Amino acid sequence: MTRHIFFAGFWLAFSAALAYYVNSSFLSQLVGARRLGLVYVAAAVVGGGLILALTHCRWLENLGWRRLSRGLGLILAGSYLGLSFINLPVIQLALFIFIYVAIIGLGFLLDLALEQSSRNASTGRIRGGYLTVINVAILLAPFASGATLGYFQDFRFIYFLCFIAVLPLLYQLFFKLSPRTWLPASFNLYQKLTDHNLRRILKLDFLLNLFYFVMVIYLPLYLHSAIGFSWEKIGLIFTLMLIPFVLIEYPLGWLADKRWGEKEILTAGLIITSFATLPIAWLTSNNWLIWAGLLFLTRVGASAWETMKETYLFKHVNAGDIGVIGLSRLTAPSSYLIGALITFFLLKIIPLPHLFTILALLTLGGTFISRRLVDTK
Repeated sequence: MTRHIFFAGFWLAFSAALAYYVNSSFLSQLVGARRLGLVYVAAAVVGGGLILALTHCRWLENLGWRRLSRGLGLILAGSYLGLSFINLPVIQLALFIFIYVAIIGLGFLLDLALEQSSRNASTGRIRGGYLTVINVAILLAPFASGATLGYFQDFRFIYFLCFIAVLPLLYQLFFKLSPRTWLPASFNLYQKLTDHNLRRILKLDFLLNLFYFVMVIYLPLYLHSAIGFSWEKIGLIFTLMLIPFVLIEYPLGWLADKRWGEKEILTAGLIITSFATLPIAWLTSNNWLIWAGLLFLTRVGASAWETMKETYLFKHVNAGDIGVIGLSRLTAPSSYLIGALITFFLLKIIPLPHLFTILALLTLGGTFISRRLVDTK
């Protein structure tokens, strides 16, 4: 079943990533750049509510994994199709929230299925492999979306492309995947959270998602509106930027299993990410190679950070710890919620580039947490 989970994860990531770096520009046309964060607040609240429901509502147990995943898959496909043809702003905003929530929910369900089918001794390799597959999809998507938007000059074509990419995912959900059901209430959640190391890795999980929030929402706006790059060029820059996720996550997972612990790699990743993020605030060059190189370095650090926090987390839980897994996946919508609120007010008093200075300092501060982790080896 693992290969079907990998395949489903690929198409979920590819369909989502096609729109990742254009969503902010599309939404800013509807609500303006300053209110952009409020849309993500609404999406994060609903997405977080779904994760809480999946981990605590008993009636969801009766629906089971298959019905829930299929329902969310159909919502995702229908919402992308709706954005391709509907021009009413209120409906477009609602469909965007549906898409965000469906992606969050499906990602969580695939995580559960993967955890059920994996052994603890090979967690690093399995998680590294899964992340690599997902990041291959994310690597391919910006170039495809940038070329599509550059040619058609219409966001609707991007969302129709997303709809097409969801179809193979639906095939997996309807015909290939049928993992065991789970208990939605995690009786040992509070007992698990007495583990200081688990709490620390969840903090680093939140910080990583906050890093992704700023990069996904505000970096494309900055490159397009301030630096002046075309969408085709941005697509190329982001494609090159994402290469480290494909090249090094599986080897790092293998090293965490066989050679080293996670602590050292994680700390190194945080340091690299911080020092590579800092120059974004003052770099004004319109040389796309310089930007591609700088952003490539940020993702070298982020890929190490991501792989080690996933490996460390899933070595401390099993498929029965749905509450802990859910709490981990809740860090994504909660980081978007908190990040959107903070940036909404920050952008009233500081220029957009200074967001990256603050982000770099927060990332460097994460090393004080990572250095206190106890390695699993």
